[in-house]
Amino acid sequence: MTSHVGRLYSIAAALFIFFLTWVAIGARPWAASSSTKDARLVALTQREQRLRHESAAVQRLVKHRWAVYHTQLRKRQSQIAAAKQAQAQAVAAAPSVRVVNLPPLTTTRTS
Repeated sequence: MTSHVGRLYSIAAALFIFFLTWVAIGARPWAASSSTKDARLVALTQREQRLRHESAAVQRLVKHRWAVYHTQLRKRQSQIAAAKQAQAQAVAAAPSVRVVNLPPLTTTRTS
């Protein structure tokens, strides 16, 4: 084949057929028959259901622990408030301290 035009046409036709085949394969993928289920898909579905169940159980546990923590926190805050109030009452009932500035008892003189 010595004709350059013939070579260009054959290369163009080969590329056209290549891309046309590529589009045909991409548009119509051959899938396995849908009547038989893949074992991996079944195992994946079972694992998903198990994880959902475990997730719900963990959420219930976290809610319970949060409720317990919240009640203990409220109780502790009320204890702290009562202690602060008792301390304030004790400070108010105690006699106040007077600061007195007196002259020194002895004086030292140098000659």
